[in-house]
This record gives sequence, structure tokens and C-alpha cells, in this order.
Amino acid sequence: MIPFSRFGLRIGTAIGHLAYLIGFRRKVALDGLRRAFPELSERERRRLARAAYAQLGRSLAEVALVRRLPDGDLEDLVSFRGWERFESARAQGRGVVVAVAHFGNWELLARAAARRGVKLTAITRKLRGVANRRLLAARREGGLRELPDKGSTQAAVALLRRGETLAVVIDQNMRPRRGIFVEFFGEQACTTPAAAVLALRSGAPLIAAFPVRQPDGTHVVEVHGPFTTDLRGHAAVVSLTQAVTRTVEAAVRAHPDHWFWVHRRWKTRPSLAPGVLP
Repeated sequence: MIPFSRFGLRIGTAIGHLAYLIGFRRKVALDGLRRAFPELSERERRRLARAAYAQLGRSLAEVALVRRLPDGDLEDLVSFRGWERFESARAQGRGVVVAVAHFGNWELLARAAARRGVKLTAITRKLRGVANRRLLAARREGGLRELPDKGSTQAAVALLRRGETLAVVIDQNMRPRRGIFVEFFGEQACTTPAAAVLALRSGAPLIAAFPVRQPDGTHVVEVHGPFTTDLRGHAAVVSLTQAVTRTVEAAVRAHPDHWFWVHRRWKTRPSLAPGVLP
């Protein structure tokens, strides 16, 4: 176990439990769990919700504590399964698009990648508030560069054509004009097509990476892909977006306590907008 883990993770776990007990977005989390796991009892879904809050609390504690961690300990804290998939994709020389999700301790990915010599840039939403400013500072300190989620397509394509690596968060609810509907846990979910669009436009391979917490407190980042399609145009974008979304779903089914249930993933409902799957 990493030296800071025992005490630090206990504090984080306590914060997560407290957030659940006071009802911080608890209704949102339980609604999401009902959609995803209708076969479970309400008691079991509440147990999963409590575990997810504890996981989130531990992850937030790690973000703060890892800033003081030597590189050697970071190597012990975060390892990769399937790193050769990334290396093979990068060797093609067209950059790499990495689909990521609010799963496990996603904040450790950039720091662990930088430790391996990978310059990682992420397309992110603008965050406000004191706590978020600290989070952004930790990201930059860990080697993560950021592009805004609006108006950065040209910069993102240029980055990929230079052979760099771009991370795109793919599990957030989108407004209809900025997303396409694909299936997620049996329901249509409005999803960003950015990962697929940028991969297709630049020719960069598309992979996915999700960190899984281990019983000893360490993390194993599982790398999936590459994702490909023989389709063209909009159909190709939908196909790739559905493929990476299925991979997110599989990860959440395997580790339901790892996902960010406090997010209203199914907030946008299907309409006659283009991109809705039958």
C-alpha cells in the first residue's frame, strides 16, 4: 500500500459517506442506479450508491495527496494493463484519441501518463469555484494541458497531427445540438461525438482507458481498443460513439461503485434531432 493511503483514504471515505448522508445529489445518484440496474432491489442500489460516494471521496483525497508523491511511488500507485495498445496506436504517427470517463480516479491518468513521457491534453468543460481552481492547479501540475470544450476543434486536430495524445470525456450528458443519441444501459443518452469526430478527421487511432482501484489501494488503468468502423460520414461517428459508450457501460457494470452517479447522464431526452438511433 502507498504510504499515504491508510490515513488519507479514511478521511476521503468519511467525506464521501457524509456527502451521501446529507443527501448531496443522492436522488440523482439513485435515479441513475434505477435506470442502469432495474433488476436490483432498492436496498442493493442504495448500497452501491454509498459505495460510489465513498469511492469518490477516496479519489478526491488522492488528488490532493498525490501532489507530494515521488515519481517512484506514483509508479507503484498507478499501473497499466494494455499499455501496448496505446504504444501501437502512437507508433502510427497520427496522434491518439483516448476516450475517458468519470470512472475510478480519472484524475490520476494524466499524472501517470506524464510519468511515462506522454504529453496529454484534454478537452474539458470550464470549472468554477475555489475547490475547482485547486483541482485545475493539480491537473496542470501533473502535466495535463487543457482545451476548452467549445471552439477547439482546429487546435485539437492540429495537436493530433503533431502526433500528440488527446483525451476526450465521453460520459457526460450533452445538449441536443452538441450531442448524438446512443444507447447506454438500454436507454438513449445524448453523448458527445467529439472523440469519434476528431479520430476520423485526423486519422488518429481511438482507444479508451479506465482506472480500476485494486484491493490494496493501487490503480490499474485498463486500456481498450482501438475502435474502428467501415462506415463513413455521420454513420461512422455514431458507430464509434456507440462502441466507446458500450465500453464505458461494460466497465460500470463490472465496477458500479467506480462511476460518477451524481451526474444526470440521461437528462437530455431523445427528440427528432439527427443522430437518434432507432
